[in-house]
Amino acid sequence: MLDRPALRVAVLQPGARLHYAVPTLLQRAGMLQRLYTDFANIGSVRHIESLWPRCLQPAAIRRLFGRKLPSEIPPSKVQQVRYAVMRERLMSSQSAREDTSSRALMKRALGERFGGANAIYTVLVNEDLDLCRTAKAQGCRIIHEVMLTPDVGLLTESEYRRHAISQHAPSLREIEAGRERDRQKYALADLILVPSEFVRESVLALGADPAIVALVPYGIDRSWLQRPSHPVPGRILFVGSVGLRKGSHHLAGAARRLAERNVECEVRVAGPLEVGVAQSALFAGPKYLGQVPRMDIHREYSHADIFVLPSLAEGMAVVTLEAMAVGLPVITTPNAGSCVRDGIDGIIVPAGDVSALATAIERLISDRGLRETMSQNAKARAAQFTWEKYEGRLIGALSRLGAPLAAPAFGQL
Repeated sequence: MLDRPALRVAVLQPGARLHYAVPTLLQRAGMLQRLYTDFANIGSVRHIESLWPRCLQPAAIRRLFGRKLPSEIPPSKVQQVRYAVMRERLMSSQSAREDTSSRALMKRALGERFGGANAIYTVLVNEDLDLCRTAKAQGCRIIHEVMLTPDVGLLTESEYRRHAISQHAPSLREIEAGRERDRQKYALADLILVPSEFVRESVLALGADPAIVALVPYGIDRSWLQRPSHPVPGRILFVGSVGLRKGSHHLAGAARRLAERNVECEVRVAGPLEVGVAQSALFAGPKYLGQVPRMDIHREYSHADIFVLPSLAEGMAVVTLEAMAVGLPVITTPNAGSCVRDGIDGIIVPAGDVSALATAIERLISDRGLRETMSQNAKARAAQFTWEKYEGRLIGALSRLGAPLAAPAFGQL
């Protein structure tokens, strides 16, 4: 039997997701051939940043400058479309920006025939179908990471309809067209990576071959496990974008019910608000903090008593891991794709069940012994999902397709 060729992987990744974890780990394993991204703060960009006073930088540009590429990734392996992105970052439509930058980096990858790679690692949803077909025709293997359940459109559309919200609601025709592109993408793939059982089930239900689907849950930096915990009894924390998909309105409904029951608690919501949220009675109840800087988020975790994420559709919510690492019991839904074990590290409630959510919060506020036991279990559970664990799982899954050029060198990201 012939040995499988070593993988030389081209990663297609708009943004700095997971702090560039995938290309960094591939570089450590000797697999990274190219990183195609929209913007990374390397080379001449750092010079531009140094000449541009921070106080004069638009917020969108400051966030771009914050994308620091790990030193382990050689700049010679990075291809980006940064100047176009800096211009487009100031456009009003977030979806338009993302679509434009994705097209630009795909064009760059195709233009240089993937830099000599023999495998494509893509986190794009299905807009890269033609690229994947071209890569396949050139003999490349296709590795597709499904970051978010493909059922997201159906799950959110039903919620928009339930609350009679027509603005920004996806159409069923668009959703079904996207699901058909998902099916075609899965058929092209040689390996499909999923971060949770929730995503795995939805991918299989759309027709993916179970033999090529690998479960690779995400991780967190080990430093989270050393963060202090000074919980304020009754302080509830949510971290994430605020809108229907994350179930923010269900948390708001639970907060109102708890207030009606005279349960002493403070519900704090940290994250950007979707359009119309602040003005909607549907979201009334919690204290909205808006976008919170990273250091302040650490303090929010440290002083919280319970973490709540009532999501309708996720891949694997890393915020639940961060919360558990700090010792927070987590109340969430099966749809969050979390590693929470019901009754052990926290409580799992049905998605969309405001009554069950309010009851679970009240239970943990009132039963301090249960809260403390779950806190200890959550911290121990989070220790099983560090970046070192993720590295081993990821490289193990990729070894199905080809051997690494070097043994993984486990370490901090």
